[in-house]
Amino acid sequence: MRTALRPLLLAALALTSLWAQGPPVDEAALRAHLAFLADDVLEGRGTGQRGGDLAVRYLETQLQVLGLLPANGASYRQTVKLSGLRLEAATSHLSFEGPKGSLTPALGTELVIRAAAPENSLAVDAPLVFVGHGITAADGSRDDYKGLDVKGRILVMLVGDRHGGPPMPLCCELENLYGRWTYKFEEARRRGAAGALLVHTDASAGYGWAVVRNGWTQERFQREGSGQRGAVQGWLTEATAIRLFALAGQDFQALEAGADALSFQPVALPIQAKGTLHSTIRALEQWNVAGVLPGTDPELKQELVLYSAHWDHFGKDADGAIYSGAVDNATGCAAVLTLAQTLVHRPLKRSVMFLFPCAEEQGLLGASAYVAAPLWPLARTVLDINLESLNVVGPTRDIGLLGSKEPVIRALCAQAAAATGLVITPGKPDASGLCFRSDHFPFMKAGVPALSPGFSLDGGWDYLGDKAAAQARASDFLNHYHRPTDRYHPEWNLAGLMQQVRFALELGRLAGSVPSVVSSL
Repeated sequence: MRTALRPLLLAALALTSLWAQGPPVDEAALRAHLAFLADDVLEGRGTGQRGGDLAVRYLETQLQVLGLLPANGASYRQTVKLSGLRLEAATSHLSFEGPKGSLTPALGTELVIRAAAPENSLAVDAPLVFVGHGITAADGSRDDYKGLDVKGRILVMLVGDRHGGPPMPLCCELENLYGRWTYKFEEARRRGAAGALLVHTDASAGYGWAVVRNGWTQERFQREGSGQRGAVQGWLTEATAIRLFALAGQDFQALEAGADALSFQPVALPIQAKGTLHSTIRALEQWNVAGVLPGTDPELKQELVLYSAHWDHFGKDADGAIYSGAVDNATGCAAVLTLAQTLVHRPLKRSVMFLFPCAEEQGLLGASAYVAAPLWPLARTVLDINLESLNVVGPTRDIGLLGSKEPVIRALCAQAAAATGLVITPGKPDASGLCFRSDHFPFMKAGVPALSPGFSLDGGWDYLGDKAAAQARASDFLNHYHRPTDRYHPEWNLAGLMQQVRFALELGRLAGSVPSVVSSL
């Protein structure tokens, strides 16, 4: 890890604010980008859909109009190869047989499932085992498996890390990563399990069942070659889990409570999962979009500040409903385009890349693909400032930060906040694992400092004016998150979003101008 603090950086914290030196941020342009990217003509910018292709074309055209250099040779696109899987619900089923009867949950309302790899037909016939939170901590502090061989079994797991247990750690401590659904599926694969079923609750997941249902009943994607053949993945509602465990003569809620203890032991369930999954499979290419603004310093221009925002949402579903993704993440894309428009008039000493990853909603696939094959060396990438689901409620006194906590980076953030009239929101427990749900995280895993400032789902900000009313509007976003109702409204107050953009601009300027940032990390 790059953690040493150099004296030159401390001296840099005394620099006069760079914000006053630059041209103003164009709110009208930002609003125009936002309105277009969230318009029905783009059909929700779905992965593998026509609307997504239109979004890509729009973004690369805007980068070209601004005079940015293509980031990938002569192209603004980086190809990401994906596999698409769509469950054929009419011909698929999964049943559970136990000593006290059988259960066939309704697909969509009680259970969502898919094959873990591109397979047109998958036969399921495997016993269940409850493994609590399904965590094996790297430092040995927690092992929910206790040496159990789970090969050929389907794991039933709780979402979260210590649901109802000791306080959650602050944002981006490693332990909290274990609560993410992606980790749990990965751990099941590493152990050779026949699959994994996660038990959903609003509190542990951080969102309602409708978010799971909407995401899993449409076509799902994975990076080419990354699946686990012969395995099933899915989610159960808590009510379904209670009925399922009763088939085995077990009290789910009692086992759930006991799973918080470090002494938890896996519980084999005398239940056999049986069924067949039929899926439509396709191979496709999607694209990360990126342009570069060269730096002005002969030496520092070899290093990079990165602004990122994912362009995808859920597109149009089988019933024709459009998931516009206005907040998530037309706001972030519009912000990055506006930052590019501002910075071309006053380039930084370091080079700047404006990156729009694909397939974030599918599990951070585009950002992960970029990190695996970066268009700029990661060792010379100073900072990723990722803009995601920004504030359309109103102005605030503070700005939240998700991501890297290196002292060097946090010191720059404090200076950027002060320069833009903000304070940093105090750190708080990240019970919903927000830090691991956005495109800054693959960069963090690769050792690149990365932040998502002002992520709307983070909430709890200090709004100006009628604070209670503003917080109620912010909380209401959860009623629209990953739903067709996340739509653009012309009456939105973008003052808070503009604060976030100005903060991101100032932070980028500091990271792009301080001589010692890279050597200090």
